[in-house]
Amino acid sequence: MNGPACEVISYSEAQNHALLQFEKDIVQGGQIQLEIVKEHFLSRAAVFRNFRVFIATNAQNNILGTAIGAETTIEINGEKIQAGFGFDAKVSPDQRRRGLGRKLAKEMYRQFFKPNGLSRNYMTAKLSNAAVLKMISGMLSNVWVYNFTYLTIPTSARMKPSDLSEPSPDNFGVRLFDPQSVGHDYYTLFENGLGCFHSHKMYQLKIKKVKFIYRTALSLLRKYYPSKYQNTPKEGETMSFSVLYNHSIDNLPGINLVLQDLERKGIGYLLVCCKKRGAIYRSLNGISINSYDYNIVTDFHLNESDAVNLDVRCL
Repeated sequence: MNGPACEVISYSEAQNHALLQFEKDIVQGGQIQLEIVKEHFLSRAAVFRNFRVFIATNAQNNILGTAIGAETTIEINGEKIQAGFGFDAKVSPDQRRRGLGRKLAKEMYRQFFKPNGLSRNYMTAKLSNAAVLKMISGMLSNVWVYNFTYLTIPTSARMKPSDLSEPSPDNFGVRLFDPQSVGHDYYTLFENGLGCFHSHKMYQLKIKKVKFIYRTALSLLRKYYPSKYQNTPKEGETMSFSVLYNHSIDNLPGINLVLQDLERKGIGYLLVCCKKRGAIYRSLNGISINSYDYNIVTDFHLNESDAVNLDVRCL
């Protein structure tokens, strides 16, 4: 099918309101449909020192799609690498499967990654997001995929000492590289070494709709397992969350201090990224109300056996 007639342009402040509306109208998720809530379109991009926004528009200046590229740090097997990170790639529903996402990605490579000397680049995507994998694989000759998992933990939950798993090798971690490049109000570093990045300052997620079958299942879980599921978000609720970083099985007992601090500040959820079936996952899965699998999708060689530390701003 022929691609849409469009022009890829850079961001201007005059487009902010239209871009916020465009993003709001693109619903994410299946059984639980989510809507992004932001104060400004650049709220997520602005935490990076170097970034660029790409916008696809038609002849009538209607927004058809967006994508953002940023320079970031990723650590692989102990080596810190400057890499390109692509995120917030969105295409209008009536323009999908017409090559627009691929066109935005190509412009990101041509106009941002290459001029900044970023020869290794990646993005993150839900395991179920076949469209992203298809777009990347169609543009590059080689693509590598590295798996990790998100756990969603209500800040009212607490880990019991008996929940702590036996230590085992875990080759995935989350860090905040060059924290001096972001305002202090974006993160909290605790004495136990754990850190918490306040992603809710960049954006929040509103539950626009919960489909009937899933809504019924959640009601039953709240009824029969209230201690775990009583704080499951409901339709119409806006979820605020922070993301854990610097976590390891050695300092994980300090997570309750993080949860207490977030609950006191009115933040509803803590997201923890880890390898599925690893020690962190086994320790926290019992107090998590949801887990979903993600991929790091790269244009450079990356094995599941590699030790990877991802910047928390890229989650």
